[in-house]
Amino acid sequence: MKLDDYLNANGISGADFADRIGVNAATVYRIRTGRVFPHQKTIRAIIAATEGAVTVNDLLLSQQQPIRKKENL
Repeated sequence: MKLDDYLNANGISGADFADRIGVNAATVYRIRTGRVFPHQKTIRAIIAATEGAVTVNDLLLSQQQPIRKKENL
């Protein structure tokens, strides 16, 4: 489950979740929108805080960008 989906499904704000895992709200926002990949310590905190509902694989998959086709010039 993606972190964003977990937070929405459980009615948890990014700021509240940030407090639970020991980071700032901006960091949670960047993680949940796929803009950054969390440090190992933060990954462990996310997994623990979500009781395994969000896995490292979920975090990896949220980082993947869609493949763009080259346009003919």
